[in-house]
Amino acid sequence: MLWKTALTVMMISTQLSAGELEIPKVFINGEVADANDFNLNNDYLIDIIEAEKIRTDELLSNARWKNATAEGAISKKIDCTTNQSALIEAYHASVSDDYLDFLLTGSCFGAYRFVQTVDDEDQPTVYQVQPKNQVVSISSDKTTNPNNRAKLIPRKITADRDYFATGLVSSFGNGLYLTDLEIEMGADDSWGILFSRSSNGGVTDVAIKGNAEPSRRQVGIQIQNGAAAYVGGQNEGKASIESVAAGISMLGQSRANIYGSLIINAQEQGLAAFNGGSFQLSLSSGGKVTGPASVQLNQGGQGWINSSTADVSIDGNIAISSSSLTIGGSTVISDSAIIGLQDSTLNIYNDNSGISSDRITCTGPSFAAVNGLSMNNSNGNGCLDQPGWNVLIDSMLPPSSVSKQPETLSSKMVLEPRSAGETMIGRERGQEPSVGKLPL
Repeated sequence: MLWKTALTVMMISTQLSAGELEIPKVFINGEVADANDFNLNNDYLIDIIEAEKIRTDELLSNARWKNATAEGAISKKIDCTTNQSALIEAYHASVSDDYLDFLLTGSCFGAYRFVQTVDDEDQPTVYQVQPKNQVVSISSDKTTNPNNRAKLIPRKITADRDYFATGLVSSFGNGLYLTDLEIEMGADDSWGILFSRSSNGGVTDVAIKGNAEPSRRQVGIQIQNGAAAYVGGQNEGKASIESVAAGISMLGQSRANIYGSLIINAQEQGLAAFNGGSFQLSLSSGGKVTGPASVQLNQGGQGWINSSTADVSIDGNIAISSSSLTIGGSTVISDSAIIGLQDSTLNIYNDNSGISSDRITCTGPSFAAVNGLSMNNSNGNGCLDQPGWNVLIDSMLPPSSVSKQPETLSSKMVLEPRSAGETMIGRERGQEPSVGKLPL
């Protein structure tokens, strides 16, 4: 206690100058000190010290060295049972900190980065806080109740109209780590969680559910623009993505590592990778990806599936366009699924995949290699494996024992002089003057 008093006196001395202290009674040399005056001065100083002590206690209670976890995070317990805005308030109170750890109880409003305010004309305005290199961890508080499972719900945000959103964002190199939560998407959410601009994070044992009447197409988790995230389930029955158009979407040189007992039940695509997006899927018991297109890869998408469960883990068609997909492990594909390739590559290494050649179709120069199957335009599916491509190439371009330099158009080009007048005419017409032509 003495050290706090000493600290308080030191803070007073550094923050208040003599001119700022209004001493009730100032004594002069030779004056007889009256006890009342002396006590009045003491009472004044005691009041100042008490006020500074309160402020010092507040500073100490929020000091990072006192509140940080072993990993250096500012840890705060957030109880939303009586105040659903508690998470929003706690985040903005510590928005400048670089590592935040929130332990939740109850149903908290999500979309905590948004700030609702009014402009000079008293019209509602909204902006989003986007710090750089900040890590946020959100999980259910298990310290007093091991069965506690917190939930993030839509908040109302008013701009040109009322919007209802829950979605969480990690961007600008930030980190976002979510554990053992439920997320109920709002009607105006485009995604439940967004990882963007080289951010990273993890989503573990989180259940995401799309809105029943969305105003737009909804994606459970979107990873884009160089971001990377781990998404999965460590405890069966806790990790899921449902009632959304797409379960997990990856684009723009992003990557997802998807694992464990995660269940995806999507209305359109379970997993979608586009423009350099890639994923590795390693599901275990209970894990499954379901959708009309369980996997869809476009324009440079890449996928590796290496599940360990013996049950069906890919339930739905697979579409691959200008992309590549590799399947191994014990991955089982549903017996109704069709795989379609366009200018793409497919490798299936395990012999228990359940796929047959009549359920694979290829267009364009596609390569399909399936363990135990001969892919040589089987049933007219248009697919060729390596031996099939070798046969086709040899039939179209038979090997020759004598190497002969093929004649090319360039070797037949004959340069013909063109008059200066012709050259000028070509330039006047806005054309590049030709210095040669092919003989006809």
